[in-house]
Amino acid sequence: KTYIPTLFVLALLAGLHFMAMDGAWYVRYPGLDILMHVLGGIGLALSFYWIFTTLFPRYSSPSFWHLIFWTFVAGGAWEIFETMNGIAGTPLGTTKYYWDTTKDLVNDTLGAIVATYFLKK
Repeated sequence: KTYIPTLFVLALLAGLHFMAMDGAWYVRYPGLDILMHVLGGIGLALSFYWIFTTLFPRYSSPSFWHLIFWTFVAGGAWEIFETMNGIAGTPLGTTKYYWDTTKDLVNDTLGAIVATYFLKK
């Protein structure tokens, strides 16, 4: 029954994101980006776990490394989306851009680690 916490985390993430965009919270509270990426990593790992166990129930649950890998891939796709839509916060090609993208991917991965910890309990 991982769909309940998955939907909760995704709804929380979406709600916070819409409020943050509307209220310019990402600009006013720079640390919010860290929280959002950790929550995003949790939501992604839970989503991938739910998808894999629902669509492929005959196979064993996805491993820690599978969840980390797919969360990292989805986080990378999000970073590309941010860049292509001009919402990355810093210009492509700058040192600040690469540091921010790396930090975001680390935070996504940290979120996935948190999620797998609770999934394995």
